Amino acid sequence: MTDAAPQPGQPKQRKRKSGGKTAPVERGDVTFVRVPLPAASAFDKNRPAGCLLQAQLLHFRHAESARLPKEKRDGRRLEDIRTEAEAASYIAAVTRILHPQRRRKPKPPASS
Repeated sequence: MTDAAPQPGQPKQRKRKSGGKTAPVERGDVTFVRVPLPAASAFDKNRPAGCLLQAQLLHFRHAESARLPKEKRDGRRLEDIRTEAEAASYIAAVTRILHPQRRRKPKPPASS
């Protein structure tokens, strides 16, 4: 790039702010991002549920109360959910109730 003004009829060029650390992706290319496995200590069933997990429980309670009649709801009080295991159990139960059809495997493509 030059600091000179662009000539009439030529598009302006943008300066990169990344400092050249990332390679540009051409149109049609696919970028794969490697995600490492979580550490074994990432889930401790006896650890108290943190603020983020409690916020997720509030969202699940809202989804449950907005979509289900009282007789189909799980019935647990959020104040009684104290550990990560209890939170995981509640989230799994509400997910099963809200999505009874389960995940379907895609059909293999028809061979010719």
